[in-house]
Amino acid sequence: MTRFHTRPLLTRGPFRPPSSVTGAPRPSRAWGRRGAAVVLVAALCALPGCGIRLGQGSPASLPSASQAEADRDALARHSVLIASTAQVVVASGDQSQRASAQVVADAAAVQLEALGGVWEPWATPVPTTYPTATPVATAVATATTQDLATALGDGVSAARDAASRAPSAQDARLYASLATAWSLQLRRISPQSVEVTGRDTTQMDEPVAGELLVTYDAARYAMEEVGARGDEAARARAVIDAAAARAVVSASLALGGQDTRLSAYGRPEGQGADDDAWAQEVWMTVMDTELAGVGPAGGQATTTSIDAAVAAGSRAQSWGAVVDAPLPGYDPGA
Repeated sequence: MTRFHTRPLLTRGPFRPPSSVTGAPRPSRAWGRRGAAVVLVAALCALPGCGIRLGQGSPASLPSASQAEADRDALARHSVLIASTAQVVVASGDQSQRASAQVVADAAAVQLEALGGVWEPWATPVPTTYPTATPVATAVATATTQDLATALGDGVSAARDAASRAPSAQDARLYASLATAWSLQLRRISPQSVEVTGRDTTQMDEPVAGELLVTYDAARYAMEEVGARGDEAARARAVIDAAAARAVVSASLALGGQDTRLSAYGRPEGQGADDDAWAQEVWMTVMDTELAGVGPAGGQATTTSIDAAVAAGSRAQSWGAVVDAPLPGYDPGA
C-alpha cells in the first residue's frame, strides 16, 4: 500500500498591514546608510593587508605619528619630566635652589600647554586590550638638583634638534624658544653645564637680517656708554660685550648686509640713569630678535640662532636681568 507523507500546512501569523497604513515607523534612511557603511568596511577589511579585523579586541598597532608629531610629543614629555623633577626639588627643602626650581616648574606648565600636551593615540577612551603609548616618565621621589640639571640638558638637546628640522616656522620658533629657555634655566641652576658660544663671526657666510643687525649695534652702543661710566668691574664686562656685538655688526656688513645702523640709540624710557637696566634691555632685545628670525628646516642656521640667543640671554643675566620667560621671543600668533 502506498503511503503518502503529507506536508504540514504553512501557518501564517495575523495579517499586518503596511506601515504606511498603520503609521508604524519605518527603518530610518540614516540606519540604512550606516548599515551600508559597515558592510563596506567589512568588505574592505576582508582584503589582504588590512590591519583591522572586525570582531577582534584591538587593532594590530598604534596609529603612526609623523616626524613632526613625534618631535612635539618628545618635547612635551621632556616638559612633564622637567616639571615633576623641579617640583620634587622644591619640596625637598633645598633652600639654595628652591626659588629657581619653582620658576622651572611654573615655566614647564606653560611650555607643555604651548606644545599641546603629550600625544594621545586614541581620540576617545578605548578598551584596555588596545595598545597604548609609552607611559610618560616623571621624577622619582628622591630627585635632586643634579637630576633637574640632567633633565634640562636633555631637553635642550632635543629642542635644538627638533627646531633645526621643524617643517613650519611656528614650530621652529617654538622649539628654539624652548631650547633657549631651558638653557638659561640650566645656567642658573648649574652654570658649568652650559657652554655659551654666541655667533662665531669667523664662520658667518651670510649677513644677518637688518632688524637683527640694528639690535646688535644698539647693544654695542649701550655697552660703550655703560662702560664709560661704570666702575672697573662693569667696565670690564661692558668692553667684552661691546666687542661681541661689534664683531657681529662688522661681519654682517663685510658680507654685504644691509646697513641699518643708527647714529645714536636712546636709553629705554623709564629707566632713568640705571645703566645696568639699559644693558639688560639691549641684550634681551637681541635674544628675542634672534629667536623671532628662526625659519623652517633651518638646520645649522637655526642652531646658530639658538646659540646666539642663549649668549644674549646670558649677557642679560650677567647684568642682573631675571630672564625667566617660559618662551622667550616666541609669538604664537606670528
